[in-house]
Amino acid sequence: MLLQIKKFSEKLLLPLGKKLVKIPANYFTLFGLISAIISFFGLVFNCLAIIIIFLFITEFFDQLDGVVARLQGPTTLGSFLDSTLDRIGDFFLFTGVILGEYTTLEIGLFVLIGAFLTSYTRAKIESLGVDKLYGVGIIERTDRVPILLIGAILQIWVPSALWWTMIILAVGTHITVLQRIIFAFRKFSKKSETQKSE
Repeated sequence: MLLQIKKFSEKLLLPLGKKLVKIPANYFTLFGLISAIISFFGLVFNCLAIIIIFLFITEFFDQLDGVVARLQGPTTLGSFLDSTLDRIGDFFLFTGVILGEYTTLEIGLFVLIGAFLTSYTRAKIESLGVDKLYGVGIIERTDRVPILLIGAILQIWVPSALWWTMIILAVGTHITVLQRIIFAFRKFSKKSETQKSE
């Protein structure tokens, strides 16, 4: 977790979350997806102002839905929608970077694969009995949008900023996948050995 955004978001957004607790968290998840789609059009048409504003809003709602969900009590439907809509949002964002020609097709696809595998490995490991796999990997989902946002801001002064941002994401997401594979190998190997000894 390179930026540790999630670690600080609850503390910062908790007062707002308490005021909005009567609104279903799924609405904020949906608002986050809508913001990501608007960011997609900003990327495609090379409008930096739209990109920066709506990447910020996407990240804001991504963090807020988690805070509100924890206050309301997580639900199975909420967890499913959060994970699924986040993947759709990732698709729009990174496809927008590719179509806006901020990176090459190869790098963009490599980032997309890494992003999806990062989320898949977490979901699979948690489904096999690990409770809340958080902190395993240098670039988690909560890091990707802020890193992209930082790249977009730097793009104002450095024309190649988003290109380098995608390189960082390409390398970081695949390192994260490898870290989680190693984590799973160690975790489930120990569990297998314990079961045999019993």
